[in-house]
Amino acid sequence: MFPKSYSSETIKWHDGDTSKSDPFFILVVNSIALERPIGSGIFVDDFAAGDLASRKQFTACAEYIGENLFGKVPTQREQVLSNSPYVGKVRFWSIYVYGLVSNGATALVGEDGVKGSTIISPRRSAVPPFLSYIGINPDIVFIVSRSPTHTRASAFGTTDDDNRGGITAYYDGRVIVHRYYHLIPGMAAINVQQTPSDNAMTPAHEFGHAFSSYTNGFVTDLYVDGDVQFNRKVGRPIPDLFANYNGAAYASDKMRDSLGYPADWTSYHSELADVASPALMDNFWYAKGGPLNALHDRLTKTYLVDRILAKVSR
Repeated sequence: MFPKSYSSETIKWHDGDTSKSDPFFILVVNSIALERPIGSGIFVDDFAAGDLASRKQFTACAEYIGENLFGKVPTQREQVLSNSPYVGKVRFWSIYVYGLVSNGATALVGEDGVKGSTIISPRRSAVPPFLSYIGINPDIVFIVSRSPTHTRASAFGTTDDDNRGGITAYYDGRVIVHRYYHLIPGMAAINVQQTPSDNAMTPAHEFGHAFSSYTNGFVTDLYVDGDVQFNRKVGRPIPDLFANYNGAAYASDKMRDSLGYPADWTSYHSELADVASPALMDNFWYAKGGPLNALHDRLTKTYLVDRILAKVSR
């Protein structure tokens, strides 16, 4: 599927814990090809060119992703990585790969074919083989596309390696484990048109999905009604208690800040860090004072920080 050689440009924004061969690792990579629409088997060039302009465009997006993840965007309030005492142990690199043919092996993202949708999604089956080919195994990968029509990001959570160790936690009396290792990395597709000038929290939002676990607590979107997940429950009337996590009680968010719960919703959320603004996993664009003011709800923030500890402890 892959030739013997390729060209690449790597920027090591943060080396993380250099005492380990396998530190907690977040990677930004380009999608050489684009499946249009996803599932069609039709592949076109995406970030395939190796010219300086393409590489600079990708690098600017990678820098923005890093600034948002590490809480460095001016006036940004959410600091999920920087609030961890282990932030210095987090590796963050970007790699621009070129010199490969656009096909199903190099198409890491695809455009949603649903009429009216502008979502771009990771091609989850294609990503791990490609990462193996370029010789890296990140915990989280952001895949940058320059689709001209599909600018809305999306993500898949991590498939944990549940046969290896981790740090035990308790959620409503049920044991979950923040695993040291993954089988499939968490991944997010993001359009290069997302820039700091958008004042968006898109990378931090998608990180919430990608860094969560399908078997040990999935962090879902809160701007839609849906089933039970780590940060969303179902039922009416809304109870006072949302969940007990590691012996701490977390209240329910009965108001959903200024947005309110639609009358036909049955789901509800955990208590907010700021009662005046939506949670970061909700519609953060409506945060009071702008999207950079959005914060994770208290439960989700604690969960993500605990998973950082597990990753840097392996």
